[in-house]
Amino acid sequence: MPLPLVAIIIAAAVGLGVVALVLLKWSTIIDWFRGREQLVMSDKENIAITLQTKLKNGDYNTVQGIFNKNTSEFEDGVKYESKDVSEEQKKAHQKEELVIYT
Repeated sequence: MPLPLVAIIIAAAVGLGVVALVLLKWSTIIDWFRGREQLVMSDKENIAITLQTKLKNGDYNTVQGIFNKNTSEFEDGVKYESKDVSEEQKKAHQKEELVIYT
């Protein structure tokens, strides 16, 4: 994914509500997306994403959302701050901070 898209997503995520967790579970991510499946299907420009960064203190910031590529805005989203993430989540973000779910 080109760097400009990552920058746009980070900027767009600023207004999202924050949920603080000790452990971000994979099931939390999947269940949230399942509840918004119609939103993704309603516009071909809507994509399901997670953007995860590991902070210097070892904690994680994870942005999850339905992002519209045309408007560069989130249709819906949430930001998680957690001490750790599940192994499935770590594997999903092993190579890239930004993951697009298809």
